Amino acid sequence: MSGTDLYEILGVSREASADDIKKSYRRLARQFHPDVNSDPGAEERFKEISVAYEVLSDPQKRSQYDQFGTVGGPGGMGGGSPFGEGFGSINDLFEMFFGGGGGGGRRQRRGEDIQRSIHQKLRDCLTEQHIELDIERREACESCGGSRSEPGSQPQNCGTCGGRGVVVQVRETLLGAMRTQTACPKCHGEGVTISDPCRSCRGTGYQYRKRRIDVKVPAGIDDGNILQMSGMGHTAPGGGHPGDLYVQVTVEPDKQFQRDGADLFVELPVHYTDLVSGANVEVPTLEGSEKLRIPAGTDSHSQFTLRGHGLNRLRGHGRGNLHVRVKLYVPQKLNRQQKQLLQDLKEEDIKAEKKGGNFLYQLLNIR
Repeated sequence: MSGTDLYEILGVSREASADDIKKSYRRLARQFHPDVNSDPGAEERFKEISVAYEVLSDPQKRSQYDQFGTVGGPGGMGGGSPFGEGFGSINDLFEMFFGGGGGGGRRQRRGEDIQRSIHQKLRDCLTEQHIELDIERREACESCGGSRSEPGSQPQNCGTCGGRGVVVQVRETLLGAMRTQTACPKCHGEGVTISDPCRSCRGTGYQYRKRRIDVKVPAGIDDGNILQMSGMGHTAPGGGHPGDLYVQVTVEPDKQFQRDGADLFVELPVHYTDLVSGANVEVPTLEGSEKLRIPAGTDSHSQFTLRGHGLNRLRGHGRGNLHVRVKLYVPQKLNRQQKQLLQDLKEEDIKAEKKGGNFLYQLLNIR
């Protein structure tokens, strides 16, 4: 295909409406349809346009493509490919709709992707983490090297397609003869047949092996982010490019801190006297504690910011901030002496308000 970006193929922006996508598809389809355009490459261009429209005209497929860059998305943590079961890439999706590989030659399929998930605590997101992940994947058979033939024998060119992997059919239409190209039904697009299958892999060309993969999780990773490790998926039939490994990260909610991107939020209980008189208090952070100056006369639920005490910005520079909301601490139990002290304080406050002619005191008619 000329490009892997479906929006670029249709010539629309990522913010294009459904009507814009439909109009662009109709315009391009009329321009490149092989029944009306005999230029070299018009048929392949028409196929690209049709595949792009098939995805972008479906709201669910479009949403998954926007999020993952693939059709189907690696959100489901089972096996298979993010393009759906049996498909490894946009080229496989292309083949699904039009049968042939588009290039007129032997089809090289891409290996299927592998999806896994890992879990982290919020504090783990402070720094880069290395997590060992055990996977089981298909790899080329050690005996036949992936050729599928028993050592000493060789695959033979397919007698049906002559080793091309495709067959051509011509049918008459109202607009004239229409030529279509599909994968060879005998060799399934591989161009070869196996007369003496490898005994070790039973002619599949691969074996399953367990591998331990080191997954590098960047600092600042967020819940739901997906890491892509190119070439770490299943091996490809016929020597094509291996699939990728997709790792979805789940960050467990923290009991103390709330998160919004790189910024953190924490609620800090503060005594009445500290709010009234001002104080230096200790604020918890993911790395320990920091001092915060509360000015005298601070209201409950006021918010302060400790800059640079959040998480790393995953797609940017520096760190986010820690936002501290102070909240009046109300004790649940008081002894007799504490109650008397609070009563004395209340009476002193009333006297001060009354003497100052405070409007609130007059409104409440406190005596």
